[in-house]
Formats: sequence, structure tokens, C-alpha cells
Amino acid sequence: MIQVSKEVALKPILLADQGLLMEVSRRIYLPVYRHLWTDNGEFYFEKNYSISNLKQELEEAGAVYYFICYKTEIIGILRIVYGRECIDFPGQPATKLHRIYLDPETHGLGIGQLLMDWTIDQSKAHQSSLLWLEAMDTQKQSLQFYRKNNFQVSGSFNLEVPNIIDAWKGMHRMFLCLL
Repeated sequence: MIQVSKEVALKPILLADQGLLMEVSRRIYLPVYRHLWTDNGEFYFEKNYSISNLKQELEEAGAVYYFICYKTEIIGILRIVYGRECIDFPGQPATKLHRIYLDPETHGLGIGQLLMDWTIDQSKAHQSSLLWLEAMDTQKQSLQFYRKNNFQVSGSFNLEVPNIIDAWKGMHRMFLCLL
């Protein structure tokens, strides 16, 4: 367990946690993102939280994957990939913030900011000069949070995956210089 603050900790996700990861992800992801999918996100979950995908994500070089714990409850997930280059900045040492999802009931408590600050510090400790992520261009609250943290858009693209509704395919690649 990694203590980020007195009340927030990160618990590494193990392959044996796949069922719990699926349960937590459904609880925190679906209320915010269900509307994106023609199948309410079922394909997304089967693809991204399957045992085979979790195994692959845990084995990826530079990847760390955590449950976010607040007090005694698991309230989210965080996945970071150190050493993952951003296509918009070839050759630059970078870290990708791959997933950060929090239970909507915990929004506004400062946990997202605490985790962002921690992620920035960890990225610097891993010699990254850039932190980057991909965010849906229609998720106003997320974009506002990233912009508040000085992220800028470096590129845009469409998410081409089965069952996503065309109107919601837009994505931004965003970056933060760490120097």
C-alpha cells in the first residue's frame, strides 16, 4: 500500500484482483460513461477488464496499476505507464496517465488533485519531461480538470472501437511539460 495522504492510499492491482477490478470499474465508470456506448459499455468492459487484458496491462514495461482507496473504501483506479512516449513528442522522455477514474460520489473532495500531484511527482522521479493522457473531447468536467492542471491539447483523433456512438468518438491527446 502506498500512502498518498492520511486518507488516500494506492493498493497495487494483482491478476487475482480481476473480479474486484471489474466490479469497481462498473460502479465508477458506468454512471459517467454509459451513454457513450450502444451496448451500455459491455464490449468496453469485456475488452479492457478481462483477465487476459489485465495480465497484458500488468506485464507492460513501466506500467503500474492501483486501486484508489479513500479511508477504508476502494473508490477508483489509477494506471500509469512510465517511459511511454507520446506520438506528438517523439524521443521525449514521457509518462502516460492511462486511467484515472474516481467514484462520482467522491468528486469535489480534492482526491483527483491529490492523485494528479502525486502522478506528476512520480513522473518526474522516473525522469519524464512530459506527462500525457487521452481524454474524450466531450467530457467537459475532465477537460476542465486537466486544463486547471496546465495540460494542453497536442492532438485530436477519433476513438475507433466497436459499439461507441459516433457523436462521442472525439478524443484529445493532452500533455503537461514537467521541466
